[in-house]
Amino acid sequence: MLIDPQLLRSFVAVADLGSVSRAAEQVHLTQSAVSAQIKRLEVQLGCPVFVRTTRSLRLTAQGDALLGYARGILTLNDQAVLRLGAARRMRDTVRIGCSEGLPVDWLFAALMRFREKYPEVQLEVTGGISVTLSELTQRRALDISVGGRCGGSGVGELLWSEPLVWAFPERCFLNPAEPVPLAFLCEPCPYREAALVALAAHRRSWRIVLTAPSAGALMNAVAAGFAVTPLTPAVMAAGLRAVPTGDILPELPRAEFTMQLREGRLGEAATELASDIRHACHRWLGSLQTHTKAA
Repeated sequence: MLIDPQLLRSFVAVADLGSVSRAAEQVHLTQSAVSAQIKRLEVQLGCPVFVRTTRSLRLTAQGDALLGYARGILTLNDQAVLRLGAARRMRDTVRIGCSEGLPVDWLFAALMRFREKYPEVQLEVTGGISVTLSELTQRRALDISVGGRCGGSGVGELLWSEPLVWAFPERCFLNPAEPVPLAFLCEPCPYREAALVALAAHRRSWRIVLTAPSAGALMNAVAAGFAVTPLTPAVMAAGLRAVPTGDILPELPRAEFTMQLREGRLGEAATELASDIRHACHRWLGSLQTHTKAA
């Protein structure tokens, strides 16, 4: 004998809520439909599962024994439907680009949650310069890319923006009698381009002393006081400060962080991941605002 899971679901709802009418609301059926399902269950089992009076509804001994089995059956049923349904709907590979210098804790937390929810989906993450990742997304080599830009190219969905500042160690000072030492990531780098445009209109002398292949190498040089580099406050490491703009260094434009999706119809997995990234970013920004107010 096979018991219809819907009968068990209505049975558990009535047992938990002690009322057919309230159970009907929970399982989205009419009261008469739930009563009919309980009756069908009792007919199948050949015994009553509830003792009914004018004022109460309680489990019989057989109903009490059935309740534990019913919960286990429904749990296994729901897990199977969720796992196999996700595998059928979401089996895919999603290719993501993440730019150098991006505050990525919140992004990788979102990727971890997505992977736990859809273990059948393969996630492939590529790091690199924002401009390069944008080009890869336009060529459909990536499904999603998250990166920074300056000057508002209009490509991608704006997630947030921050001021771009000149970073230097807190205990180091620039010598006004010498050219300002500058460090940038390798081209094409949007921060480098924005900084050089601003410097071109500035009368202060400067020179590029380091072109770094990665954000880690760049940060090590800046932390040592070897050079100044443009950064956003979100990735400013401990021990660094923003150099005031004026005589020595010019003001920089704001940095914008965007999510870009490849052209054409995205698969269901990539579409859902993009939504998860968007929501995770909003939560991260909200936590930053809360922390700033508290400080």
